[in-house]
Amino acid sequence: MIKYNFWEGWKKITVFEKKTITAVIKARDKVINAVPNNKLVAIYIKGSFARREMRKDSDVDMVPIVAENKNEPAVFAVNGPDIEPVMVVPLSLWEFKHNKLHTKGSYTPDLRAEPDLFLKKLCEYKLIYRTPLEPTQYPIREDEQIIKDEIKKIRRGYIPAYNEGKTTFSSMLKEVFWLVEFVQKAKGKEIVHSFKGIAQSVKDKKHIIHKAHQLLMSSRRTKEEEAQFINVLKKYLLKLK
Repeated sequence: MIKYNFWEGWKKITVFEKKTITAVIKARDKVINAVPNNKLVAIYIKGSFARREMRKDSDVDMVPIVAENKNEPAVFAVNGPDIEPVMVVPLSLWEFKHNKLHTKGSYTPDLRAEPDLFLKKLCEYKLIYRTPLEPTQYPIREDEQIIKDEIKKIRRGYIPAYNEGKTTFSSMLKEVFWLVEFVQKAKGKEIVHSFKGIAQSVKDKKHIIHKAHQLLMSSRRTKEEEAQFINVLKKYLLKLK
């Protein structure tokens, strides 16, 4: 079994990071034992832990890649208090081939990321087990189409879901970051894939991404600030259309 511990190159590891690493190792072992050896293709870590941007209220996003949809329930089942803050959410090769999720979302329209976005950002993630995926083997949307789809997802999905209490403001903010990242890349900008990196790629201090970064980092934002941001966000989305 080929395991990769990307954190071994880190310097000045904090006590919080040490605890998180222990949880990641435990979660990885549970996933490996949850499905037959030949049905587990790889395990990736994405999100703030991989970027060393993790906060004490952050989750660790672990994404096992399984051969078939029917292998997913056993992998989902490893989630529990004993591996917190790790959240294990598998994807299957079928989902990559069809660029759609096999499981049903908890909200309509679906707020979850399409599988090709995982492939699109694969170089930003960390492989911690077995064989890396080859993105060219699967269908991936062009950036222009992804931007259009993200605009629609935020307008028709995230904003109503937030207003209905079905998703968090932080989740919506993160979606804004990923949209701006694609917009900046479409302009030919070189971007570090991190919240700070995306914000720094935009020189205009009046751009919505700077307010998004401020609110994301704030531990004391108010409902009034969130409502004001959504009004600005709606105008920004209209400009992108």
